[in-house]
Amino acid sequence: MNLVLLLESDRVAGPRFALEGARAKHVLDVLRLGVGGRFRVGLLGGGQGEAVLVEISERALVIECQLEEEVEARVPTDLLLAIPRPKSLKKLLPEVAALGVDQLHLFRSWRVDPAYLEVKLLERELYEPLLHLGLMQARSTQSPAVEVHPLFRPFVEDRLPSLMRPTTRAFVAHPAAEARVADLTLGAEEHVMLAVGPEGGFLPYEIDRLSERGFLPVSMGARPLRVETACVALLAQISLLRQRA
Repeated sequence: MNLVLLLESDRVAGPRFALEGARAKHVLDVLRLGVGGRFRVGLLGGGQGEAVLVEISERALVIECQLEEEVEARVPTDLLLAIPRPKSLKKLLPEVAALGVDQLHLFRSWRVDPAYLEVKLLERELYEPLLHLGLMQARSTQSPAVEVHPLFRPFVEDRLPSLMRPTTRAFVAHPAAEARVADLTLGAEEHVMLAVGPEGGFLPYEIDRLSERGFLPVSMGARPLRVETACVALLAQISLLRQRA
């Protein structure tokens, strides 16, 4: 953890918070702090700052925090992801948060096993801790908003238009696309939507429906990649394009 993430539910009173479980263990066993020790913290959705450890008990650690009022800006990148295998999704969720995705939309496309919609990992109490791991790694307090959509067509036709802005730049990963990610240009603050399909890719029908909504098919090259690898690589390239701007 490069930052210990605090939840509003951890607040005891005023600037004091109680830490339990993995976060408390990290402070004691990894940071090796005792009473009076200081470390970096951030409040989910809020500011970051410094905490001092004021009390150690068998149940919890009590810390007192001084948090900055300024809150980091959210990165205007949304990821539209065909629901991958549960093992892949578990690996990917921390990376999505660490790379600054603002909204994560998980949906079922044709090649997605219907059973994936029933996995417990799509329940908020299970996926949120994985997102928080990514935030702590990246020293961020802004967690992606997550929505799950059971069908491709209603998502694209009914929900997607409301998510797009007049200036949205929308891309769909497609190995056969002529346009390359490396040749794109992006403004630092431009809103980007990136659609990534399942193992085996989107069907031509699905590519056509996304294209009708303004999504440009783009490729990173001829090598087929696993979903978790492709998402990280694409998000990293989008971040690089923003920095170049």
